[in-house]
Amino acid sequence: MKKMICLLAAMAFISCDYQYNNFKITGISMHAVTLSDSVNSKKKYYLIGFTTVLCHSKFTLFGGGVEPGLKGIDERIKSIEIYTRNGKTISSHFKGWRASLEGSISDGTADYSYLSSSNIRELVNSINDRDRQGVGERIKFRRLFYTNSDDIPYKIVIRFNKRKINSKVINEEEKYKVISAAHS
Repeated sequence: MKKMICLLAAMAFISCDYQYNNFKITGISMHAVTLSDSVNSKKKYYLIGFTTVLCHSKFTLFGGGVEPGLKGIDERIKSIEIYTRNGKTISSHFKGWRASLEGSISDGTADYSYLSSSNIRELVNSINDRDRQGVGERIKFRRLFYTNSDDIPYKIVIRFNKRKINSKVINEEEKYKVISAAHS
């Protein structure tokens, strides 16, 4: 009987794992891309990506099988701003698609999932409101935006209540090909 209880206790303990409810954004990146399917377009395309760490863990029975970060971001984003070298704010120049767009792109060596929102403000709202685009593993998907402006982005800044993250924009275009795209 003792062996059975010890065995059950050991199985329960082995079945426990950490479940991470939230994530924290620790970095942001933005780089220019050329989509081989849209070479004749006058639009300039950019991918925005987030670096995250998981946080607010709890030890639970069978917790390891749940997608991490499903309760969303741990602190609200105040804004994401894009600046030129002269300090001019050009965030409003960056557009996405009216309906949520998701798909896959490839640089020839690896495939990447991407999402898009209609504009930068909508991206911030979707993350803060914990929409499906902004929770779980999807926060790591790159975001695809375009601009028709001649202004060249120099820096991207993500602001929170008590901190901000700055990153220089990479304007050397990387070539990608769209593998799939679907409006959700």
